Amino acid sequence: MTKLYILEGPNKGESFELKGEKISIGRSHENHIQMKDRFVSRKHLEIYRRDGKLFLKDLMSENGTFVDGEPIKPGKELEVKEGLPISIGMSVLCLGHGCTEYILAFLDSIELSKELSEKVGEAQKDRPMTAERNMELIYKVSHVLGQSSDVNEILERILENIFELLKRIDRGAIILVNHKTGEKRQVIIRNKEGLPPNKMRYSEAVVQRVLKTGKAVMIPDAQAEDAAERGDTLELMEIGSVMCVPLISKSEIRGVIYVDSLQKPYGFRREDLSLLTALSSPAAIAIENALLQERLDKVKKKK
Repeated sequence: MTKLYILEGPNKGESFELKGEKISIGRSHENHIQMKDRFVSRKHLEIYRRDGKLFLKDLMSENGTFVDGEPIKPGKELEVKEGLPISIGMSVLCLGHGCTEYILAFLDSIELSKELSEKVGEAQKDRPMTAERNMELIYKVSHVLGQSSDVNEILERILENIFELLKRIDRGAIILVNHKTGEKRQVIIRNKEGLPPNKMRYSEAVVQRVLKTGKAVMIPDAQAEDAAERGDTLELMEIGSVMCVPLISKSEIRGVIYVDSLQKPYGFRREDLSLLTALSSPAAIAIENALLQERLDKVKKKK
């Protein structure tokens, strides 16, 4: 029988057997699986089983549902494969045995870890380390998001942890925008140690493309891009490869996470883009919450 594992969030380490044809998930006790995460809606998500396949449906939740970092359309069924991370609120879920690829090294629950290890067997020793390292970054960033309400600290720590794991990055930036006007409200830039200060910039064309479409972008070789596609040619002439993902909260684009490599075309892999995309959902929610707290604090000071 398929199991659901909770990898991150207030219910971390818990697992549930998916009994029956339909399972509901949310904060309300009326759900089959009740979540303690305050960013999860009362009735957030349903999981269906049909013809041996698994399907998800977001129940018009406030903060949305993300599968492998991609938002799913509210009210629409989506087939989901076992082993993919499912983000709701500040929690990360996973279905089936494939979850072992992501979580064995990081779950606090000894019993759950033991149970999964028995199913994986000796093959576990030979699995690639990429998934473990990706889960390590998600774990670290989620820990920061859960402990800080300061916007600048959240942005700095996210970039710090991204640089720590993705060694090919030369520059990184988090750009926040006003979701109504599109105007930039905050920009945090970080450079690799030893990079000259005059190199502290990012591709405006790539950032604007992501803000406009709401979709992640990866350019493995900037010099191979068509001039009409890359837009700001002079900037991209110094960029080897680039990734940029949107920060989406409550179905609105709040900004982007941007990273690039100056000297290395093909410096990023597809799993690197998936990692950044998976981080974007909880990061966007935490940033939005911190901005709200800032506004409340300013109102209190005026009084």
